[in-house]
Amino acid sequence: MHPTEQRHWPTDLGLTDPTGHPAPESALASWTARLSLDFNLDPHQPHLKTRLNHQHLGPLRIQKALYPEGTSPCHAIIVHPPGGIAGGDRLEVLINSQLGSHGLVTTPSAAKWYGANASLEASQLIDIDLQGAFEWLPQETIVFNRARVRSDIDIRVGEQGAMLGWDHLIFGRHASGESFAEGHFRQSLKIQIVGQLVWHDRLALVGDDALFASPIGLRGHYTCATLWAVLPASKIFDEATVQTLREQSAQFAWTALHPRLLVGRLLADPRELKFLLQDAWAHLRPVVLGLPAVAPRLWAT
Repeated sequence: MHPTEQRHWPTDLGLTDPTGHPAPESALASWTARLSLDFNLDPHQPHLKTRLNHQHLGPLRIQKALYPEGTSPCHAIIVHPPGGIAGGDRLEVLINSQLGSHGLVTTPSAAKWYGANASLEASQLIDIDLQGAFEWLPQETIVFNRARVRSDIDIRVGEQGAMLGWDHLIFGRHASGESFAEGHFRQSLKIQIVGQLVWHDRLALVGDDALFASPIGLRGHYTCATLWAVLPASKIFDEATVQTLREQSAQFAWTALHPRLLVGRLLADPRELKFLLQDAWAHLRPVVLGLPAVAPRLWAT
């Protein structure tokens, strides 16, 4: 699908368009979109350049592979031309990072999960297999009122694998007067290290869930984020490193769940949260990947 084409929304299935208004009277079937990314070393420059091979099915593409830091890492931009995910849609992003390579993936804009009726759940699978270094840094995800979402993030890290990643969620469009009053959001986030499951995080929220206001939940916030860092086997998160990070990024709640895995949780205003995430990433990147923080160009636009 070309980026200038418009999607038609099925009114008989209870969908709303991106503005929240009733859908036009035309319809397209639900979409399945799949994108496979393989970060690998150039055989002619095996110690220098990370290449990206990719294949797609449906409206999920790589806009461009960029090299703002030299020959590695490879910065890749994922675009989804329809602009949002409707009920019944399924998205799959399958990522492989080969030994010695370094890939970074981001997106040009927020992901949007649109409202649908109770029979239409949209789903997403992010499947990441790491032998090299990788950074998963998408823009925020906005969950519209009446959205029904299943999201799975499965990460497998090898002996030499290293990673920085985040997940940034906004429930409802409060600036437009819309809260997440109906629908559901279910997410599973798993990290295996050398075949061992070391973290399985589950989030299950329904519209107007009591957890939004609960002191053991989101404490009145409608925006939350999780940041994780995985070290290669030659390193560990010692207490001094974690304490330094707690001082540098004090708004996060940091927990070392494994000698190689550190997880940070953040609740904040959506306008502030993005910058706090980027700041924490900038502190972690030299520790995890041995590189200074060079932000993707899209973040400045």
